[in-house]
Amino acid sequence: MTVRALPYSAKKLILNLVKAADHPISAPTLVRIGALFELEANNIRVTLNRLVAQGLLVLSEQGSYAFGQEAQMLADQQKQWHELEQGLKPWCGGWLAIYVANLGRRDRKLLRKRERITTLWGFREFEQGLLIRPDNLKIDSATLRQNLIELGLEPEACVFRASEFQCDRRPGELALWPVQQLNENYVELTREMRSWLADYSSKSLQDAARESFIIGDKVLHNIAYDPRLPGEMINSASRGNMVETMIQFNTVGRAIWLELIDRVVNDSPLD
Repeated sequence: MTVRALPYSAKKLILNLVKAADHPISAPTLVRIGALFELEANNIRVTLNRLVAQGLLVLSEQGSYAFGQEAQMLADQQKQWHELEQGLKPWCGGWLAIYVANLGRRDRKLLRKRERITTLWGFREFEQGLLIRPDNLKIDSATLRQNLIELGLEPEACVFRASEFQCDRRPGELALWPVQQLNENYVELTREMRSWLADYSSKSLQDAARESFIIGDKVLHNIAYDPRLPGEMINSASRGNMVETMIQFNTVGRAIWLELIDRVVNDSPLD
């Protein structure tokens, strides 16, 4: 299997590398790894400075980079991806809801941030200012609200449970989530990971590292933003297969990347 080379932004690469490393990482290491993705050294350094200015990264006295507070909280949330199925409970037809109509929509930057945070938990807009999702999460509304606020949702947002909707439109009758696309993604991503696992050992360290990074990043993004719908709405078996395959894929890919980073840090040959 050959993974087609795709344009990869310096920002995305740096943030994913810092997240994958689990420890501060130096600029020279990032520059050398960036070269594997055809990113110039100046692009990496300029992007590092920009990410520090934005508070997404912090620079230590030793000259290494780590996540800032908000970026670290989001990374910690996403690291729970392997527990996706364990965080769900049987759905009894109820809904979790967030009322945000009182928060306003004029600040576009704040609005995009709000949408990103609520989407991370699978919420979609039922009516303007009212977001909903199936009540199949093993979490109480108070804990959910606290988590949303910690991620950056305004404290004025109201989180509650709804058991009935007496209106012309009912949530279950609307295409609020791209169910067909989600089901197709589960199958396709699982197939792509299994295909790579079958022949990665025949590749060079650089190619195996680059390909595992591209595929793994795509899968983890899909898992992080998966709406965690109940089996009544989604093919939960296919979703579970994707997560289980990703656990195996992540073990292999992480070992490859740790070897690559070790060689880069020690200035050893990469081939």
